[in-house]
Amino acid sequence: MSFSRIPRRLVHHRCCLTTHSNSPPTVDSALETISQRNPSLNAFVTSRVPAELAETAVADGPLKGWPVGIKANIATVSNSDTDVTSCGSHALQSYKSPFQATVVDALERAGAVVMGKTNMDEFGMGSKNTYSIYGPARNPHTSEPQDKDPCQIYDRSPGGSSGGSAAAVASNMCRAALGSDTGGSVRLPAAWCGIVGFKPSYGRISRYGLVPYGSSLDTVGIMARSVQDVQQVFQAVSRPDTRDMTCMTELLRSRINMGSQSRPWAARLLSQNDMEAEKPLAGIRIGIPRECWVEELSASALDAWKQGAERLSALGCEIVAVSLPHLSNALPAYYTLALAEASSNLARYDGVRYGLRKEPGNRGPKNLDASRKYAETRSQGLGAEVQRRILLGTYVMSDAACRHFYLPSQRIRRVIQTEFDSVFALPNALSSEAFEKTLLDWASGGRSAGVDALLFPTATDTAPPLLEGREENTAASYVNDVMTVPANLAGIPAISVPVGHKDRMPIGLQLAAQYGDDELLLQIARYLGA
Repeated sequence: MSFSRIPRRLVHHRCCLTTHSNSPPTVDSALETISQRNPSLNAFVTSRVPAELAETAVADGPLKGWPVGIKANIATVSNSDTDVTSCGSHALQSYKSPFQATVVDALERAGAVVMGKTNMDEFGMGSKNTYSIYGPARNPHTSEPQDKDPCQIYDRSPGGSSGGSAAAVASNMCRAALGSDTGGSVRLPAAWCGIVGFKPSYGRISRYGLVPYGSSLDTVGIMARSVQDVQQVFQAVSRPDTRDMTCMTELLRSRINMGSQSRPWAARLLSQNDMEAEKPLAGIRIGIPRECWVEELSASALDAWKQGAERLSALGCEIVAVSLPHLSNALPAYYTLALAEASSNLARYDGVRYGLRKEPGNRGPKNLDASRKYAETRSQGLGAEVQRRILLGTYVMSDAACRHFYLPSQRIRRVIQTEFDSVFALPNALSSEAFEKTLLDWASGGRSAGVDALLFPTATDTAPPLLEGREENTAASYVNDVMTVPANLAGIPAISVPVGHKDRMPIGLQLAAQYGDDELLLQIARYLGA
């Protein structure tokens, strides 16, 4: 692969920040849009009625009056009988959470108004939002002319597993929405629906109240129509939480902030000074990973990637090629680890403590065994894709398979994390010795050799037709995550930004940065969008 086709410098052009001409939705306009468009898009699976919203006390905060959607695997509490945390599954179809997720509490304290729960692949397992008991959500974008019957227009996948959240934001049913990102479930739908999708660093946002899929990979993500809106939501919900042992402590956050602010070349951008300068990204170095130039990458995605690099170069960035040699191993390692964790996490859905409970049809002596009751409950409560992943994960954790698959995948994960650390200028704040040494070098006027962010496609192509969500070769659908899973394995922040269209369908590019460097990543992303 050659990067000579991506120029280091181009004729300068002014790049507008990522904004949309449409005015942001209010609660009233969102309610009207939900009533008009949700029957066709199936983005919300439950929504609060006007009477309930009228009784809701709205806090006076930075998000006052913002209508927001919440993915159906994030716990919420309300007086409505329909407010269930179902995870898109029969197993939890009637489950009302007794507590509310920390991230939802933070939104409401900031003044946001929860409009309802959004559609998703069952337990977050899917990339096209077709594995849901509510039926598939639909992409509000279409490649067909708009003079056809509405029921025939919306035939494209919104992506998964947070497809409902993406479709809701893209169609103005809410101003922002929460999703969960285990292997790209926020960024892939954002790219296919033409919105911004942000996966923060692992631990930046509390996972308390998020139904787990892969606990070491799960991250609460944010979707909105602009990077600025994502930033505002992120600032409201990124807080320490003692109820989540994986959430960053205040001490670690302070350490990260100190290192981030110590870079002389990034200080101006982080302080948001001179944002209207001719080259506002001067001094920022962007890396282009060679290994992301994969065979499956479509011509439109490749063109968007080149144009994105050109845009950042024109705004002052230095564009360099970097190598992450083991990135090609990320997808198999991810699915090995994610399914192993899923088999453990989903063992709780046995019908004993909560959720669906089914008894064997034949009440004979053999069926009185508890394991048969569990089997009947899980067979009827869990969908085919969830059962498939549980079985694979259980096998991976068996004695022989653990040595041959699980442990090597953990080693590959560590290698990938180390390779990401090696290409970034900012050292990993979890590595004390390297972190302190680099800060001393910067204090003496030095400049690290690494990059500040990486740029690569979010998806290999635009949104596929929904009918493709049921292909017999299930493994083929897993390839949709090839560009997104590395960030989850490394725990680093990544954001997908819309940059163009092909045949009326959106195309997204992805930026990723060092662990904890979320603020700089968001600032760079503001300049990337079309």
